[in-house]
Amino acid sequence: METATPVLEMSPAAVEAKPVIDKQVLRTLMQPSLFQWGVRTAGDWMLVIVPIVLVNLVWDSPWRWGAMGLALVCFGVAQHRLALMAHDGSHRQASRNKKLNDFLTGMFCLWPFANPVGGYRRFHFNHHRYLNTEGDPELHHKQKSAPAWQLPAGKKTIVRRFLEDVSLLHVKELFHLAQNARPGTSKIDRLLPTFWWLSMVTVLYFIDQLWILPVWFLSTAIVFWPIFRLRIWTEHVGTHDVHRIHAPWYLRYWLLPHNTWYHYEHHHFPQVPCWNLPKVRALIGPVPAVHPLFAVINSYDHAPSIGSGAPTRELGEKLPEFNPRNVADVPQEWEPGRKSGTGAGTGGRAIYHRDEEISAHAGV
Repeated sequence: METATPVLEMSPAAVEAKPVIDKQVLRTLMQPSLFQWGVRTAGDWMLVIVPIVLVNLVWDSPWRWGAMGLALVCFGVAQHRLALMAHDGSHRQASRNKKLNDFLTGMFCLWPFANPVGGYRRFHFNHHRYLNTEGDPELHHKQKSAPAWQLPAGKKTIVRRFLEDVSLLHVKELFHLAQNARPGTSKIDRLLPTFWWLSMVTVLYFIDQLWILPVWFLSTAIVFWPIFRLRIWTEHVGTHDVHRIHAPWYLRYWLLPHNTWYHYEHHHFPQVPCWNLPKVRALIGPVPAVHPLFAVINSYDHAPSIGSGAPTRELGEKLPEFNPRNVADVPQEWEPGRKSGTGAGTGGRAIYHRDEEISAHAGV
């Protein structure tokens, strides 16, 4: 077996640290909430609805094109925020009812991207299961995008990539990313996004709002995708595990919304919804250290040489076994041709779903 690529290592104390939380406290923090999820998702959709209303109010004035430009930016920011609520929905944090959870996640978060719920869940859970190994689908995407994620990379490189994305020079990478969730996990899962879009186009046609379609798709390419890529630099790039960061307030709304800067805590306790991740950080304590976001970005300039999408962890590394039944009954046939191994979520914590399995992942 090949040795994993050298990485920016944590301190020995941080590597040995295993975050634990009292199991009763953890059980409380893990509870889904339709209200919490719904309020955040509705707020994100207001970034779409309000600009649409504004454009219609000034349609017959010279301000129309400026209002459309504002709508384009707001749509892209909203899409990025909705994608992160889709992430919480994929972890079944919108509702205890699985069918309701998946319907809401699809209707308001994933089908507008033409992505199936089951297909995205398969992609994301395999990312947890095979984090930073050859089986990690995020690494497959980064390999297709080479040399986009190679290290070392200075701030100028990251900013240049962002500007190139805004200029549509790497839009093919967006299509690669979209393909990761296809096909769906069933025929109906695959077809529901198509039904959503056929219905939406029909509605927009009859209410004479077809202008929304080109603005929506253009915003995906020149706003959503550049922000999405910029955020990915804050998560797993150049590390064996996941960066534990603190984000300045002025980046949280558009770059790291919905507590996304608590990505370390998410990987260790993936069934805790985003609104409770700050509590998880407080309970874990200061080990491993929380670094300012820009300190992590600055470290990339002096990082070891790591190719775009190169694994930084061995697939056969000794980690607790991952049981796919713990993550919403993910069937093994979703992974044809993958190497077997015990790669699991960050630090080896599996993604658990049932209350009785919490004990294996919490302090007593």
